[in-house]
Amino acid sequence: MKQSVQNLAVAAMLLLASAGSAFATPANAEENALRGKMQQWLSAYNSKDIDALLSLYSDKIYFANNGGDLKLGTEAIRRNFAPQFSNNANVTIDFSEELITIGETLAHIGGKYRVNIPQDDGEIQRAYGRVLLIFENENGQWKLIVDFDNIGNDISAADFKFN
Repeated sequence: MKQSVQNLAVAAMLLLASAGSAFATPANAEENALRGKMQQWLSAYNSKDIDALLSLYSDKIYFANNGGDLKLGTEAIRRNFAPQFSNNANVTIDFSEELITIGETLAHIGGKYRVNIPQDDGEIQRAYGRVLLIFENENGQWKLIVDFDNIGNDISAADFKFN
C-alpha cells in the first residue's frame, strides 16, 4: 500500500511538472519565434541581404529610423537600405533585448542597439540607440509592422494641435 501511494505521488508530480511545462511552452515558443525573427533581421542586415531583410516586414510597415523621414511599405524600406548596403558594406548592428511582449496577434521587442562603423584607420566608430519593433501575426508568421529607433526629421511642434 505504501509503495502504491509513493507511486501515485510520483505520477502526480510528473503530471504536474509536465502540465506546467506544457502551459509555459506556448509563450516561450512564441518568444523564441520572435527572438528568431530579430536574429534573422540582424543576420540579414549584417550580411547586407536586402531580400531576406524585406521578407521580415509586412507590406503595411510604418518605419522611421536613422534620423530619416517616415517610410511606409516595403519598397520604401528597400530604397532606405539599398544605398546603406552598397555604401557601408562593413557596418554591422548589435542588439540587446530589454523587453518582449507576446499577444495573440501583436508582439513587440524593445532594446538597445549598437551600430559598428569601421574607419579607415582600423578604429570602430559606434552609435547607440533604442529600438521598438512591433510585429503582427500574419497567417502564422510574425511580420514587422512598426520599426522605430529615433526621432524623424519630418515632424515638428506645428504638427500638434493643443486645445
